[in-house]
Formats: sequence, C-alpha cells, structure tokens
Amino acid sequence: MGKSVKILATIGPASIDKLILQRLDSAGVDIFRINLSHTKVEDFLDFYNRLKQGTNKTICVDSEGAQIRTGKMKGGKILVQSNSVVNFVSENILGDEYNIPLYPIEPSKFLKEGDVLYLDFNNVIIQVIKIVGKEVRAMILSGGVVGSNKGVNLDRQIDISAFTKKDLKIFKMAKKKKVDCVALSFASKKEDVDKLRKIFKYPIFVISKIESKKGMNNLEEICKVSDAILIDRGDLSRDVSLQKIGLAQKYILDTVKKIKKPVYVATNLLETMMENFQPTRAEINDITNTLLSGASGLVLAAETAIGKHPVVQNIKKKKI
Repeated sequence: MGKSVKILATIGPASIDKLILQRLDSAGVDIFRINLSHTKVEDFLDFYNRLKQGTNKTICVDSEGAQIRTGKMKGGKILVQSNSVVNFVSENILGDEYNIPLYPIEPSKFLKEGDVLYLDFNNVIIQVIKIVGKEVRAMILSGGVVGSNKGVNLDRQIDISAFTKKDLKIFKMAKKKKVDCVALSFASKKEDVDKLRKIFKYPIFVISKIESKKGMNNLEEICKVSDAILIDRGDLSRDVSLQKIGLAQKYILDTVKKIKKPVYVATNLLETMMENFQPTRAEINDITNTLLSGASGLVLAAETAIGKHPVVQNIKKKKI
C-alpha cells in the first residue's frame, strides 16, 4: 500500500513464550502491549521481564481506565435467569447467582434506583430496583451468562476516575522499569492525558484510546495532547450502535488525520484466526479499507494474546 503500517500485538498466555516473542519480533511487530485489564498486580513484573527477554521493541502498558467491570465470579462465570433478583456488591465478594460484584467503585456510591446496566455487550441486562444503605437490589431484565472481569455499561454517564487502583500500582512498577509508552483506556478529556503525564514525570508516548461517546465528543482536544490515538471498536460499540461503528471509525480517522497524529485501529481484525489458519475475505477487506481510510497501524488483541496462531496472524497482517 506504499506506506509503513505499525503493528501492535497484545501479549498473553498464547504468546509470552520467549521463542514466540522472538518470532513476533522478527515478523514485524512494532509495539508489544500489556493489557492491565487481564494482568494481576503481583504478576506484572514477571510478565514484563519475560517480555523483555524476547524483544527489544517498545513495550506499551495499557491501563484499565475509566470503566465499570464485574468482579470475580464463582467458577469464572455464572448463569442468571430473567426476572430473578440479585444484589450488586463490592469487588471483594465472590459473585454467584445472587450476588454480582462490581469494580472499581462500590455499587451504592454510583448507582441509582431505576438505573439499567448492560453487562458484557448486552449479554445480560439488569435494572436497579431498590437501594438501602450499601445494599443494591436489582431485577434481571434479560438473563444470560455473567463472567468475571466483563465490561459494564450504564444507561447514563457517570464520573469515574481515569485510573483504577490497579493502574496506579502498576504504573509505579512501570516507572522503575522506565516504561515509556502508555495507552490510556477510555480517554474522555484532555485532562486525563495531562494527569497521566504527571504520574510518570519523564517523557512518555501516550496512546489515547477512544472507546466512548464522551471520548468522541472531546476527540480534538484529546488528540492535541496525545502522541497517538487508538480506536477500540469493541468497547466503542457499547456506546455506539453496531450499525454506526463504521461511521464512527471514519469520523475519528478523518479528525485525527487533520491534526496529523498516528491512529491505530483495534478489534475483530483477524478474529477467525483465533481458531483458523486463514482469515476470511471480509476480514481482509476490513483491514484493507481501514488502512486506505488513513489508519497508521493495526492492533492484534485476543488474536495474539490467546489465539492459536499468533505469529501467523502478524505475518498475514504485514502482507496486507
């Protein structure tokens, strides 16, 4: 296509092996991403050190950011039935069919009676029916499976810190390792970027992730104080309907191009290669059009973190 395309690869259980890291490096990965949403504080340093053994390329720490998530569920996931009643509880309580923990804010501190919550891309829909003190009762409007560490959307905007407690703890360790690339999840305003830079105190390359309507509304001001923008089409689709994700992507690409900053695109680029050896024609077409529309780079997330063919996927992307 006549231009250099940056490849960002998320590292996880499928790719943390030294040999695979070296092969990804040789295959053309430019930035290796550590997703803090799936990294425990106590595991970070070991994970980082193992990653450094396999590559000298840039390592990017990607924050959890301003998002409500489910806590730990019994057995990893539980089934809730429509019209049943559950409690929203704090993150230190193990979830079951009667209690759903939320993180990082105590449920009673941000929820109101009548609020509707959408769990894991609308897989389960729940409405708050009563709040007494710290007890938050809710009705399951649409039942299904509730997993651990899944995104939760609310039918109204709430104020939430740009960084979780886990983010801040890992940032301290990252500073000691002189990590100089940080992705800011759910960037919603320029002040979020300013706060991130102040935390690190030395120069860092900030990739602001646009994953909400609020981020889109403040896109220009975020872009001007960031070094790059990342469009996360997955989380953005919680706020923007699937039918309009293509238009949202084009708007962000066009806006960022005018300000002359790099912009990367993530989510479902080579999803079928989680299992299969070859991508689909639709995936190739999506990647081609995304690049022709002005994207500077592409992000492999679950594809390289937990997919069966992490190295092959990167080679396929580079060939496109």
